[in-house]
Amino acid sequence: MESIRQIVNGNDLKPIITLPSSFYDTQVEVIVLPVYDKGGHFTALPALSDPDTPLKPVNHSAFGRLKAYANISLIQEEEGAWEKAAAEKHAIH
Repeated sequence: MESIRQIVNGNDLKPIITLPSSFYDTQVEVIVLPVYDKGGHFTALPALSDPDTPLKPVNHSAFGRLKAYANISLIQEEEGAWEKAAAEKHAIH
């Protein structure tokens, strides 16, 4: 497994990760390790080739991520679905 170690200024990490205030205005070590891709295979994240290259902010929002899996025809059935399921489950047979 590959890994990358790099020394950067703690201030450069502000847009990416919350650090203790003692990490700002000082050099910190960043270690990058591979992560699994969707197929279960390791995929390495690209490394910064130049220590002076500014880091890009990462969007951590999950809002709208499952929109691609929405079934438009079932959205109308969601209205009252819980009440219907509870009535069926607890109905006297």
